[in-house]
Amino acid sequence: MNPDARSDASGWDRRFSLEAYAYGEEPNAWLAERILDLKPHGLALFPADGEGRNAVWAAGLGWQANVFDLSVEGKGKCERLAMRHGVSVKYEVDDLVARGFENPVYDLIACSWFHTPSAIRKKHMPRMLNALKPNGHFIMEGYHTTQMPLTSGGPKSLDLLFDLDELIGELTGPFAPKMKVLVAEVVTTVLNESDLHRGEARVVRIHLVRADGNQR
Repeated sequence: MNPDARSDASGWDRRFSLEAYAYGEEPNAWLAERILDLKPHGLALFPADGEGRNAVWAAGLGWQANVFDLSVEGKGKCERLAMRHGVSVKYEVDDLVARGFENPVYDLIACSWFHTPSAIRKKHMPRMLNALKPNGHFIMEGYHTTQMPLTSGGPKSLDLLFDLDELIGELTGPFAPKMKVLVAEVVTTVLNESDLHRGEARVVRIHLVRADGNQR
């Protein structure tokens, strides 16, 4: 696969076109646990946030929340969710491959279930970390390779799942700025986000901080 190929949004638009929120309206539990400990509340980016549940929740805490995602339908759902909660979220319909990350502007980048083909992930997910300010945080949760036989969600392709050592190597490798690892683990958890993410699951959990500056 061409690692600079744009992704197809049509499947996500179909999923997000339904009235119900595909993954629920509450934030991802791991992201929420880690983000609650971060202060002050600055500029945050939620890549691939779909219908905006994480971004809307963070905006309610006082974060200036931004989203980019492939889905036009997701943007509409996010805007409606934000309106119901009385907050504002900036949502751009954009592609990880095409998006620029040259300017270090974000205090936080946080994503859940952001699975891409490995050829795209290896280059472009580490590149995204360049948009963090010094001391900025990167937090993510995704399905581990051992998720394959389980029925609690996630891609049914090893290429789309995460191997922890490989992923940490990429996120601290040549395409990324200098990052300090705070948490990097594989855990068994029980998901209850929606019918699409429910039951015992094997996940990777990562929390990094951009290290080319004084640590908070």
